[in-house]
Amino acid sequence: MRPTEPLPEPDLSSLRTAFDRARVKSGLTYDELAARTGLARRSLLDIAAGRNVGTLRTWVLIARALDVTLDDITDGVWK
Repeated sequence: MRPTEPLPEPDLSSLRTAFDRARVKSGLTYDELAARTGLARRSLLDIAAGRNVGTLRTWVLIARALDVTLDDITDGVWK
């Protein structure tokens, strides 16, 4: 077997940009998004500010509420 190179580290800071774009495109306010996802408004603001990355559960809820896929949101982390 040939050794494989490790995968590059994802740029998780790009998640906040993708989140912000998708939220603005959806027209939802943070309060509306909080209501749709069941997440705290503060949690969403922390993600938008880059203070928190969130969990997989968080991103699944956000993606569904914004009517986008996880791929749409996470595409930029590998560039």
